[in-house]
Amino acid sequence: MPAGPAMSNIVIYLPNEPLGKQGGMERATHRLAAMLAGEGHRVTLLCRNKNRLGEEYVPPTDLVFIPASLRREEEQDFLLNLIKERGIETIIDQTEGGIVGRWGIFRRRGHMNGVSVKLIAVQHSSQYTYLKHYRTVNRKPAGRGLIGKTRSFFYNTFILALKKCRAVLLQRSLFRELASDYDQIVTLSEGGIEEFKKLCPSVPGNKLSCIPNIVEPPSLPREEKKEPRCLFVGRLDNPSKGVDRLLRIWEKVEKACPDWHLDIVGDGPDAELLKDSAQKLGLSRIAFHGFQNPEPYYSRASVFCMTSTFEGFGLVLVEAMQHGCVPIAFDSYPAVRDIISHGENGILIPPFQEEDYSNAIMALTNNPDEMKRFSLHSLSISQKFSPANLASRWNAIL
Repeated sequence: MPAGPAMSNIVIYLPNEPLGKQGGMERATHRLAAMLAGEGHRVTLLCRNKNRLGEEYVPPTDLVFIPASLRREEEQDFLLNLIKERGIETIIDQTEGGIVGRWGIFRRRGHMNGVSVKLIAVQHSSQYTYLKHYRTVNRKPAGRGLIGKTRSFFYNTFILALKKCRAVLLQRSLFRELASDYDQIVTLSEGGIEEFKKLCPSVPGNKLSCIPNIVEPPSLPREEKKEPRCLFVGRLDNPSKGVDRLLRIWEKVEKACPDWHLDIVGDGPDAELLKDSAQKLGLSRIAFHGFQNPEPYYSRASVFCMTSTFEGFGLVLVEAMQHGCVPIAFDSYPAVRDIISHGENGILIPPFQEEDYSNAIMALTNNPDEMKRFSLHSLSISQKFSPANLASRWNAIL
């Protein structure tokens, strides 16, 4: 009889307690801990802060908090003692440098007093894509009057160019340190591996792995009662998530599709700005729901809208597709092509063509047969990212 995978003592580090309602990274961390514990590994979740919603979180494994107000040296001692007391063999760092890095608990691997532990960094963002769209993310709106317009033009044309050069140099340096200090770097898509290599060509190929985020398949098959609704789920942060784009897109859709509504689930720094913008645009069939469990909204929505400038994975896309939502997204980061097959289970729009996006939604609303076909193909996507399919990949690098 073949031997099963070797069991490990593992720490998974994420600063915020991974209550799933907070966002995709929290849900991914919770599911990873549950899956590895289910595989027989001894797992400890290590966090700094309680969840920011102040709600009760039921962890799937043991949960340890780094005590507040510790100096860096005291945090180092706390972690080293945890490693020794629990016989920790592997640390999975969900923050890509939070354990070892310029802003990590340890500055460099060599500062860990010779403690032998395997370090795995998981890339939950696409830094290459962020740098590619640096000016789009960071540009300032045109100022008022001649002086204001001149200042914004100068900033967006020249200052941002210098800032981007500095950001690229910094990211190259951070990736070199990450490749030096960590034993394994996990990206969420094959395209993420290629992006990492572009910024850090010296990284050994055997240090890079691709393991997508885990999505739990629905416990029971169910009939979704779909309504004429589009849905956005995510952080209300315009530079990264592009929710302001969605409002401009929806302005055209709302006029052309009188029976359709848009639900926005989530919160973030631009929440009030977006509500004001919706009012100024005269949008009447739009609702901001704040932080909520997205499941009921997935169940009733027909179309899921992602308007992100960049993502590491886009967990909400897969979750929505599990419920038969037809996804529409900008083809702006590599992992989106691992999730959406254009013309088969959803629609990819060239970045950032808002008119094309509006037209795609309107075309879907007028073609129920195509929407049904996309929806049926979307339902099968979750198996690709199920724990059963991804557990072996994690066991292989553990």
